[in-house]
Amino acid sequence: MGMKLKSLSDIDLKGKRVLFRVAYDVPLIEKNGRYEVGDDTRIQSSIKTLRYLLARRCKVIILTWLGRPGGVVTPAYSLAPVAKRLSEIIKRDVALLDGITGPVVEKKLSEMNPKDIVMLENVRFSPQEEHHDDDLSRTLSGYADCVVFDAFAQSHRDYPSTTGILSRLPSVCGYDMASEIAALGPLLIKPTYPFVVVLGGAKISDKIDLIANLLPKADVVLIGGALAHNFLKARGIKIAASLVEGQSLELKREQKKLFAVAEDIMRSVKDTYVNLGPGLSIPKLVLPIDLVACSKVSSENKTKIINLEGRTTLPWNWTYMDIGPQTAALYSSIVKKAKLIFWNGPLGYTEKREFAAGTLEVAKAIAGSHARSIVGGGDTEGFLRAYRLKKSFSYVSTGGGAVLEFLSGRELPVLSYLKK
Repeated sequence: MGMKLKSLSDIDLKGKRVLFRVAYDVPLIEKNGRYEVGDDTRIQSSIKTLRYLLARRCKVIILTWLGRPGGVVTPAYSLAPVAKRLSEIIKRDVALLDGITGPVVEKKLSEMNPKDIVMLENVRFSPQEEHHDDDLSRTLSGYADCVVFDAFAQSHRDYPSTTGILSRLPSVCGYDMASEIAALGPLLIKPTYPFVVVLGGAKISDKIDLIANLLPKADVVLIGGALAHNFLKARGIKIAASLVEGQSLELKREQKKLFAVAEDIMRSVKDTYVNLGPGLSIPKLVLPIDLVACSKVSSENKTKIINLEGRTTLPWNWTYMDIGPQTAALYSSIVKKAKLIFWNGPLGYTEKREFAAGTLEVAKAIAGSHARSIVGGGDTEGFLRAYRLKKSFSYVSTGGGAVLEFLSGRELPVLSYLKK
């Protein structure tokens, strides 16, 4: 991609006090009344940069948020389990401070030695962070000589602890931030063809801009998950009890708007076909041709496969939980023809193993393809980890919402401070 970012080698870090901005927004699980890190992927992704800083005898001050405590000190969102896990990985003491600002914090920071690692408590405990108060940016910036920004997953947010500190101090990207932009950038500028996009998950609202931005760039977009139901309904198939976003009254208007957008998207690609090889001439936007459905009225979780060909209505008492075997086979045959694949969102209700088959078949097809395969989104990353497929993909982003923002064509707020 044409974007040049400031890197660790662009600044003399030897012996400096570094505000190390990371995205340790990790899931915590409760065990015997104590919290521990349920998945340390985001912590692991920062270790290469942290080791670089320690090798240069930096005083490292770690800054992150976790969850949504809303400006209130909430023990369930304390970074204590995160500091513990980081110290286990890095095999060094990580001192968690009891706060973000104030004289006690400042005293501890003033006593730091080279190669010390100190973690400020969850910055979202501060009402100043929640209220975008620039005084917090000023205070945090006063702690350090520079910022090393390695928080891609929080880079789409405009807060004192993101853009605020970057606007006040010399700032460079850490390795993880740089690798995320390097992996995702080519999807928007000069992608390799054939380029296939696979989109699932539950919400259409956070993927509308993504679909609109990637559709002209991709050869084919494959739709699955509850996301597909919006498009099926837009195509005129009444989808009965399936999960369609926004069934509560206050969201009815929003739902109408989203269906209108789904209809617009489908209209824009009407009669657009792509030839991916002999016998594989397919529409640019591909919807499921069959579904795995689960009975809402049976206590035995009865399932059946419903073929969508020629249908305008589907039974009222069935909920659609996965793409069907014909769809999985079709999608698998398409991804095998690709040279570049971007995948975001499971294609079924994968929380239950019996509805993971479609997603698993397509995931294995992507893993076995010769394409460069890029995965974005926490649910998809979690699925690949659960089925031990992660290493078979070229790049798995830790970015979540930031991936969607970036690929929707909106500039991440932090990038204006991190470009060369």
